[in-house]
Amino acid sequence: MFDINIAQVLELEKFLVSVPDATRRAAAYAMNDVLGGQGLARFRKATAAEVQFPAGYVDDKISFDKRATPTDLTASIVGRQRPTSLARFATSGAVGQKGGVTVRVKGGSSFMKDAFLVRLRQGASISDDGYNVGLAIRLKDGMTLNKKDTSRMVRLENNVVLLYGPSVDQILRNEVAEAETPEVVDAIATEFFRQFARIA
Repeated sequence: MFDINIAQVLELEKFLVSVPDATRRAAAYAMNDVLGGQGLARFRKATAAEVQFPAGYVDDKISFDKRATPTDLTASIVGRQRPTSLARFATSGAVGQKGGVTVRVKGGSSFMKDAFLVRLRQGASISDDGYNVGLAIRLKDGMTLNKKDTSRMVRLENNVVLLYGPSVDQILRNEVAEAETPEVVDAIATEFFRQFARIA
């Protein structure tokens, strides 16, 4: 999740001093119109492009969570915070097939020779989207995964754990928000002046 406070990124001080009520109403209308429409679409598109999410995957996983009001000119965009099953990024392999799996999360592909795709029972995954295929790996004694604490991972058996990629919210906050927000703020500014001319 990340917040946009329009009063901090647009120079509204002179408007707030001279016509505070109209300014706050116009700013709230502008934020909600833009963020609920083209802004949300832009953040979704950029998030989907940043990581190899399947087509349409992020559409219902990034939402306009908190709307601006005249008394609080802050709005929030939030992405789903649960991890994404690494199986969603698999480009090779089939359930029950041995011989490793190729995954592509970002950039080039990686072959995971010890990984395999498994069919999951409902509730076996920590993701919340009902995806019933997981990417698992059988750990050998003393084996670690990128310095991660395997004791906290979802286990199918004592030495078999499910693997996960980044959450939608991680990509939204860490990779997308900073790059896309300036264009969205410009659109909010344009809409603010249109709304202000209508209200004032």
